[in-house]
Amino acid sequence: MADNSVMGAEEFLSFGPFRLSSVGRILYRDDKPVALGSRALDILIALVERAGETVSRRDLMNQVWPDLLVEDANLRVHVTNLRRALLDGRDGARYVTNIPGRGYCFVAPVRRTTAPQPHAARALRHFSAPPCNLPPRLERMVGRDETVSELSGLLLRHRFVSVVGAGGLGKTTVATAVCHTLRQKFDGAVYFVDLSAISDGSLVGNAVESVLGLSTGSQDCFESLVSVLTGKRTMLVLDNCEHVIDRVAPLAERIFASVSDVFILATSRETLRVEDEHVYLLHPLDAPPAGADLTADCVVG
Repeated sequence: MADNSVMGAEEFLSFGPFRLSSVGRILYRDDKPVALGSRALDILIALVERAGETVSRRDLMNQVWPDLLVEDANLRVHVTNLRRALLDGRDGARYVTNIPGRGYCFVAPVRRTTAPQPHAARALRHFSAPPCNLPPRLERMVGRDETVSELSGLLLRHRFVSVVGAGGLGKTTVATAVCHTLRQKFDGAVYFVDLSAISDGSLVGNAVESVLGLSTGSQDCFESLVSVLTGKRTMLVLDNCEHVIDRVAPLAERIFASVSDVFILATSRETLRVEDEHVYLLHPLDAPPAGADLTADCVVG
C-alpha cells in the first residue's frame, strides 16, 4: 500500500535556504523559484549530487555541454551566474568553491528531503509568459499558402528558421500566418517580438523580456529569458531583425543552444549568420491573374 505521507511528494536536495529538484529541474529559495539559466542549473545539479567532491572542469563541461567543444570561459561565466543566484559569499554563506587547477566543489552540507511541490512552482509555470500577442491573420493571403506550409514544416523540424527577403515581400505576413498555423501545436505559447521600432540594439533583449512578461530592467537579461523559456514548448518570433542584427543574432543563437523547447522564427532582409540557422529565401510573388479582386494588403501584407 502506498505511503500517503509521501504521495504527491517530490525529492529535493536541500542546503541552506535552498531546495533543488533534479527531476523537476527547479531551484527554490524559501519556497520561491529562483531564476536560473539551464546551463547554470546543470552545473548546480552536477555539483550538489557530488557534494564534498571536487568535480573537474572537464567533467562539468562534458555533462553540461555533451558533444560540444567549449572553452573554460563558458564554464566560468555560468559558475559566476550560479554563485550570484545562490548569494554565495553573502553573510558568510559558501556553496561553490574553486579548487585551483582541479575544478569546483560544492561545500555546503546537503540533505535529501521530500515535500509537496510548492505552490510557487505552479505559479512559475503559469507566469512563464502572458497570453500570446500575435498580430491578426489576414483573412485573405494570396499566393503564400505553400510558403506557409513549407515554413511550418521547416520550423518544426529544425527549430530555428530565418525568413529572408527584400523589403515589402510580406515576410511579417508570412511569419504571422505560420504563427497562427502552429499555435495549437504550442498550446498557444507563441510570442511575437516586433523589433521594427527598436533603434538601440542593446534593448533587443529587453524587448523580448517585455513580450514574455518580464521586467528585469537589465540589458544582460539572458539568464532570466532562459529561466522563463525552459521547460515549456514555445515559439518565439523575432520580426524585422536587419537593423539590430548584431544584437539579435547572438541572442537568438544562445537561446536556441540553451533551451531545447524553444522554436525560433526570424524575419530579416539578411541572414543572421549563426550556427544552426536554417534560411528560407522569400521570393516575389508572380503577378495575379487579370481581373482578380485583390487589395494591396492581400498581396503584399
